[in-house]
Amino acid sequence: MIDEWKILKSEKLLGLNIFDVVRRYYQRPDNKKKIYAHILELPNWVNIVGIDEENRILLIKQFRFGNNRIELEIPGGIIEKEETPKEAAIRELKEETGYTVKTIKSIGTVDANPAFMNNKCFTFLAELSTKGCTNFDPNEIIELEFATPSQVKQYLHGNIISNAYCVIGLFWYFFSEEFGPSVNTMGEIRTPKK
Repeated sequence: MIDEWKILKSEKLLGLNIFDVVRRYYQRPDNKKKIYAHILELPNWVNIVGIDEENRILLIKQFRFGNNRIELEIPGGIIEKEETPKEAAIRELKEETGYTVKTIKSIGTVDANPAFMNNKCFTFLAELSTKGCTNFDPNEIIELEFATPSQVKQYLHGNIISNAYCVIGLFWYFFSEEFGPSVNTMGEIRTPKK
């Protein structure tokens, strides 16, 4: 059995607007030696699988700086400090698409990359209601697209939707009936259906 690693101290090396680089010092549980690791500290994120009255999935197209491409994704964004994941999902959906929700529920949560990142991504399933005005961030230009579930599966298979968090969010949607919800909106683990 592996014992917990003790954090001795943390120091922020670099602070940027969307993440901090932190050096964490640990004590190994086996030989008590001290080591350090670099961690990206980021806010938690949300994704929303929005479904309209015709059972189509709401997708967005937007430019992504990391890979310098226009990506096809599901709506999502950062959870603000005083928000719950559910509140952030409702806000992000409205800001990016203009849509409000009739109903919304959590369908899954994943750790971003626990090797060197400290955040989670929460995915919600939303039944879309009315469309109003958007409120894009200054670095966003977004176009909407509705696609049938079979079209979205083709997009996934053809690597047209390639953002890992969008892929996993759509995985939760397509397989949520089989597995049942795995987490609630606070990230607490639930027992899967058998």
